[in-house]
Amino acid sequence: MLSSFYIQNFRSILELKLDFTYGEGKAPNGYKGQEVLPFIEAGNKQRFVPCMAFFGANASGKTNLLKALAVFQTMVREGAELPKLFEPNLLNPKFSNTTFALVFILSGACFEYRVSYNATEIQEEALHKNGKALFSIHHLKTTFSAQIVSPSYSEAKLSDILHVECSDGEGRQTKLFLNRIGIGYPGLDSDLRSAFAFFTKSITLWMNRDDIPLNVAVEVLASAMNGDEKAALLEITEVVRRLDIDIVAIDIARQEIATNEAVPHGIMTINRITGTRHSLKITATHNDISGTPAYLDFLKHESAGTQRLAGLVGIVLHALKTGSVLVVDELECSLHPLLIKEIVMLFKKHRHNPHGAQLIVTTHNTDILDDSILRLSEIALVRKTTANGTLVRRLIDAKNDGEDMRNVTNFRKQYLAGYYSAIPHPAL
Repeated sequence: MLSSFYIQNFRSILELKLDFTYGEGKAPNGYKGQEVLPFIEAGNKQRFVPCMAFFGANASGKTNLLKALAVFQTMVREGAELPKLFEPNLLNPKFSNTTFALVFILSGACFEYRVSYNATEIQEEALHKNGKALFSIHHLKTTFSAQIVSPSYSEAKLSDILHVECSDGEGRQTKLFLNRIGIGYPGLDSDLRSAFAFFTKSITLWMNRDDIPLNVAVEVLASAMNGDEKAALLEITEVVRRLDIDIVAIDIARQEIATNEAVPHGIMTINRITGTRHSLKITATHNDISGTPAYLDFLKHESAGTQRLAGLVGIVLHALKTGSVLVVDELECSLHPLLIKEIVMLFKKHRHNPHGAQLIVTTHNTDILDDSILRLSEIALVRKTTANGTLVRRLIDAKNDGEDMRNVTNFRKQYLAGYYSAIPHPAL
């Protein structure tokens, strides 16, 4: 699970730290018997929020918070080209590099992975576990811990991997060492393998308003269900139905098509291994006025909200089953406010979230500020200034600074009245 994310010099962000810890001190009385989780507890009584919602005006930089995490994940997972990933703050030249530092918890141990880079080179890369460096690289000068050095992988061999696979041959590191180790040398060390897997498998980002195709959502969920796509589709359908969508059943039919054949139903998949092409037809079953099943084209006849919801449900269920982190930009798009509440509560209730999954969203929907759905530690307000760029402040930080706040307070009215700032002030 995520503990914190430090961002320096990325888009509208000059320098800030996102905190995902439970910051309210003493646990609520009787919390172990409560249905709703006040926090997720890891080893050594470490406590983290199950949800984090970022609120703020348009152009305050909310999406940039999530894009920073997306860029960091891309660097680790794909080793993409630095010029495409270097997007510094253009209004304040205080920093010449972009720096990301993610702190996360794996099996009770605390990891910190830090990278500093610009358009031409990675100047610093380091991975720590419980405060001790597993490796540290600064301008290609290395320190490897005794844990990851072995007879098969001596310091000299590790240094060769770095210089041959991660540098441009002219003294500049251009790819992440963790990326090359994770892809090419997974047997080197279990902690390195786990850290790489956290970035590549334990964080799911939905960064745009496009729907997640239902067939993709089914594949994602099936990966947590022994590959059983039929069971995954049934589970998605059941949750969608329970969220007051009158769909009785959903079916996905696949038909293999020739290379030059047109796709009859508008969806095509290609098997990366065999190269075979399939068209997909998704059918939603409803009952008509007489109770007789009616079969509708899911993409043609179902609403945009239903299609978006079905895809979202798939990745939500995957996160809950695997205890991973789900990050969604503008959660409210095409969804009714009550459905948003239900999705948030899936992460807040222990019976739905026994593995410590986390939901991180940006949103303009203020309904979830009512009814104590989110706690002080789970509400973050985002604003932007010319001098300091995007700034983030959790409500618990305001309370710790002496402001009178309690979890029973209705924050929605105060937020919309401008009490906490982070709202637009139009002058039309």
